[in-house]
Amino acid sequence: MAQQWYQKNMRYLQTVLREPDLIDYNPDAVVNYMQHVNANCLVINAGGVIDFFQNPLEMANVSSFLKGEILPGLCDAVHKAGMKVIGRVDFRGVEPRRYHLHPDWFGLDQNGKPKIGHYDGAQILRPCYNSYYANEHAEEFITYLLEHYDLDGIWENAIGFDYGPCYCKRCRESYKSQTGEELPEVPEPGYMKNIKILDLPQFKKYRKWKAENADRHIERMRAAVKRFGEEKAYCAEIFDLYSEKFSKATGIDHKNAKKSFDFMASCVFLNANHTPDQSRPYDIINNAASTVRYMRALAPDKQSVIVTGGNGTRWRYVMDPGLETRMWLWEIVSVGGSIWNCYFNGQTPASTLDRRAAFREKDAFTYLAENAQIIAQSEPVADVLIYYSASTRDAFCAMDEKLDDYGVYIKGIERVLLENHISYSFLPDSELCIQRLQGVKALLIPNSVFMSDQEIQVIREYVRQGGGLIASYRTSLFDENGNQRSDFGLADVFGMSYTGMCMDTSNDSYQLIRSRDSELLNGFRDTELLINGGSTLLCRKNREDYDTVTTYIPTIPNQPPEYAWIPDMRTQYPIAVSGRFEKGRVVYFSNGTDALCFRNGHEDYTELYKNAVDFVTGRDYTLSSNAPRSVHINAITDRQNPGNISVSLVNVSGTSQRPLKEIVPVRDVQVRLPLKGKRLGSSKVLWGDNIGIEEKEEELIITVDKLDEFVSVQISFA
Repeated sequence: MAQQWYQKNMRYLQTVLREPDLIDYNPDAVVNYMQHVNANCLVINAGGVIDFFQNPLEMANVSSFLKGEILPGLCDAVHKAGMKVIGRVDFRGVEPRRYHLHPDWFGLDQNGKPKIGHYDGAQILRPCYNSYYANEHAEEFITYLLEHYDLDGIWENAIGFDYGPCYCKRCRESYKSQTGEELPEVPEPGYMKNIKILDLPQFKKYRKWKAENADRHIERMRAAVKRFGEEKAYCAEIFDLYSEKFSKATGIDHKNAKKSFDFMASCVFLNANHTPDQSRPYDIINNAASTVRYMRALAPDKQSVIVTGGNGTRWRYVMDPGLETRMWLWEIVSVGGSIWNCYFNGQTPASTLDRRAAFREKDAFTYLAENAQIIAQSEPVADVLIYYSASTRDAFCAMDEKLDDYGVYIKGIERVLLENHISYSFLPDSELCIQRLQGVKALLIPNSVFMSDQEIQVIREYVRQGGGLIASYRTSLFDENGNQRSDFGLADVFGMSYTGMCMDTSNDSYQLIRSRDSELLNGFRDTELLINGGSTLLCRKNREDYDTVTTYIPTIPNQPPEYAWIPDMRTQYPIAVSGRFEKGRVVYFSNGTDALCFRNGHEDYTELYKNAVDFVTGRDYTLSSNAPRSVHINAITDRQNPGNISVSLVNVSGTSQRPLKEIVPVRDVQVRLPLKGKRLGSSKVLWGDNIGIEEKEEELIITVDKLDEFVSVQISFA
């Protein structure tokens, strides 16, 4: 079967038009901008909330600024330039005038009142996944667009429109038919604003049913598009790894994308994933790249695209910090991701009120264009995999990092791996099988609370056969249905059993070093103690052959100083243990050492975790480097030809505060790849200058005389 255009490396420009942007709309200027930045696909408003075409359907809401048509001329200009165009549709709801035409087409709360989306700009009455508006009407809408306009695909925006429980007639009848029960009701008013309502026991079955309805809606929209040919693309938005609110409320996550979307498009904006109190207004610089790693792991045969932008989703009228945005884009392309530049006002980024972000994507787009084939077929090189538990995310992840008890564990692991130039990717729980773990040096499991017996058996067998394992805190303590086990499901592998006691070790807490010769303590000298933090499970060893590296110390009072001591620091409760489980190596932390690598970052956490990775992998890494920790080194391999590896260096050395205002060049950087019997076949510089590549003493050495922002090379082994 011939490869479709959306299966190739694409470079998207989305102009999210406001109504006034229709005035004197200039298709040629849009095409000129796209050509200048090396974009090859435009995403443009079609309609739904407001229609940007002459819509004859009953529920039309044609913009008062639209004089004639823009879609025909725009499609023609884009196609003549050899590019694609996707129509953006949005069925999140309607304003009161249209609602009163067909109130039975929309959702209801349990009191029979309309479901209302409260936006700053308009009152929107919302549908649900079963409603006529989101199904029959949406299907008719998409059909009309594809029949009358030369669009190459449909982007369904705001697909998660059904946030709270819906009690419309269709939902009540469907739920009763499928479950034999009435829809559960909420115990208090104002539930629409409280996502925690879905955590109540009576909503457990409802959430599963709702997710099934979400999937049916997606499949129906996909079918509507595909009736016009397989070359017509269908995609919708999902969010990053830590968006538990979206997945829990809507029933939609990356697994729906894998099943139904023609490419994986995840919205990850530099300034959108901030903490609610604005304590971190800009996201972690590698978060979008992390999402690419996850999407590639979940669906390696589909393109991984990050929807981001030169302006943000919170402050839509001004640019995001300039240098910070460039580094954000370099991180994305370094792991094989494509970029969707989503701009929220103006006909192009060069024709709006703040034009400072115009053309900022050009270098990253040019890199993608020049190396399209390499990137399209790539996946991250992974010496280790981070296990990703969707059920744990839904239960314990939170946007507010002070409350988050899952995402911070992953972020802490990533910090250690990136700072130490260790190649990694993800293992989604849905992909866990012994075949997927073949050749993986170590599996890192960050507080994955919920695990089935089958998942536990796969992990146990992987370690038994020689795999490395690091796990933390409450991993495997609950089954997949949320029932607590009497002990860790992996207690025999961890070499630890839980006593049932959990201690607050957030302040004035420490670990006592018990095994000075442990490999986990390499580099730790002149101390009897390590810092502790967060919470610590009190556990006892169940294997004598495992090494007790550190043990729990009860809190030592801080004040007054004269009383800041305890008579005995020794306890029987290990915090870090290591050992061999048949052929494999294991480290277990009874606290959240991985989370503390992110929350605190003290070297007692980060170096301890790095040593643990060294121990379970035997230090058998794809590459090593003398580059400072502020240089992220990412390697991707060609899935069709694993002998081809591309190595990219992203330099985020700069000012001490975010956002970055300058990059400090790094000189005389070397990246070393052990050849292990291979030989260099060919090499190619993909981006950058003054780069040397040579074989020397069973190593391939890449030398960068001066690293500014980004360099990339491709290596082919003979």
